[in-house]
Amino acid sequence: MESLLLTAIESEAKKRLAKYSRDWYYTHKYRKTFTKRTGKKAKGGASVTPNSWSHHPHFDPRYCINHAKFLAKGIWAALQAGTYKPIASLRVEIPKATGGFRTIDSFSVPDAAVAKIFLNNLRQRNAKIFSDSSYAYQVNKTPLDAVIKLKSAISLDIAFISQYDFSSYFDSIDHKYLDSILFEKGSFLTTEMERSLLRSVLTHDFKSVSGQLGSRDCGTAQGNSLSLFIANVAAHPLDDELGRLNGTFARFADDSVVVNTSYEDALRTAEAFHRFARKSGVKINALKSSGIRMFSDSPMEMAHISEFEFLGYRFTKGGLFVGERAQRNIKRRCSTIIYNNLLLHMRRAKSLNEKRIGKKFKDWDLVTCINELRSYIYGGLSQSSIDRTLSSKATIKNISGAVSYFALVEDGSVFRELDGWLANVLQRAYKARIDIAANLPKKRAITPLTSEQLIDGGWYKFSGISMETKLPSFFSAWRAARKSWSRHGLGGIDPQGMGYAYP
Repeated sequence: MESLLLTAIESEAKKRLAKYSRDWYYTHKYRKTFTKRTGKKAKGGASVTPNSWSHHPHFDPRYCINHAKFLAKGIWAALQAGTYKPIASLRVEIPKATGGFRTIDSFSVPDAAVAKIFLNNLRQRNAKIFSDSSYAYQVNKTPLDAVIKLKSAISLDIAFISQYDFSSYFDSIDHKYLDSILFEKGSFLTTEMERSLLRSVLTHDFKSVSGQLGSRDCGTAQGNSLSLFIANVAAHPLDDELGRLNGTFARFADDSVVVNTSYEDALRTAEAFHRFARKSGVKINALKSSGIRMFSDSPMEMAHISEFEFLGYRFTKGGLFVGERAQRNIKRRCSTIIYNNLLLHMRRAKSLNEKRIGKKFKDWDLVTCINELRSYIYGGLSQSSIDRTLSSKATIKNISGAVSYFALVEDGSVFRELDGWLANVLQRAYKARIDIAANLPKKRAITPLTSEQLIDGGWYKFSGISMETKLPSFFSAWRAARKSWSRHGLGGIDPQGMGYAYP
């Protein structure tokens, strides 16, 4: 175990060093790009290490690598003696898109390494104890598994849909409730060392950025790997109760959908959720929880819905579609790529390097923009690879990218709409680029392009370097993903939704 700890500490330290190097690389890359695109020298200073590294020596990955053997020996001795306690975490608050803040506790390198080792052990040993309908943070389960299960359930002639979401789930789980499940009932397979470790993580000390000290007395830390196991443990009694009722359900962390065939069973489902909320101390989010609704396209006497969203998908009687939130995220990402490449530097510096544009015709910023859009939409594949796949001249087993996760969608109209939206946004951004260039102190003339030229890539006429400048297509990416899905199942696409970015 000591050697395993040594390896884990070194691995975690190297990962954080790599992130620091990556962040510094992108900072350097931005400065280099700024100079290249504007012809002006970018401002910049010396490399500065993150403030968190000075919080405690164990937060400094350089120190941890140099002292990994000593740290592993000390931690293993503390674990054996039952005296292990994490170093006070560094607490930060991250703004939520919906308002408010999410509290994140960052743990030291050795403590993060310990958590990952024990999470793997606990998750594998208890994999068969957790409900089959629990999909978050589980071994060999993905969001798409949950989508597939619900898809078959909603095909019933009569279906009552209950959607429930919990407010601040991780932060509000009552510790007495967790104690009864983890340490008293013996529902899960844990050793004495693991139970001691779990107690120490649940009651860890923390220090806020402002210097405030405290100890956790409720919930479990977002930022510690063991919290993923604890979160599923907390919901296990709810899963058990739902599993005994007539119906089908899928839960992903604190987001659940239940399908019942009778109103009486739907009422029992509602009672189960409210009973769980009372016992666990977690509040049901009224804004995100629809309660009981009849699933129907036609008006009904009781409250009904014709569609609902779950894990990025929109479920309807007619099939699966891309959820509205997922579409907004896709559009936001593409808009950011376009703005950063075509407008950002010109507006900031009020300058454009004349070498970036040419008569033949070349616009290297537009080339880069198209390349980044293609990488996002096609998952790093070239246009020629997608074309060959669609013409059956080649087979790609693993397709990722912005729409691979949505291979279960059978109607491609939304992707055609996204193609039209992308072409329109790119054309408007390019027109804005032309207008800005014409009004710069040193005016630059950029050749206007039609929508057709932007789509087919015919604007690029520079023979010196071969480039793929055809605008990538969401519809083509979806067709390729559907083809890979039909041949290879979940192994042929991205079943995680690009790291669960869409739901």
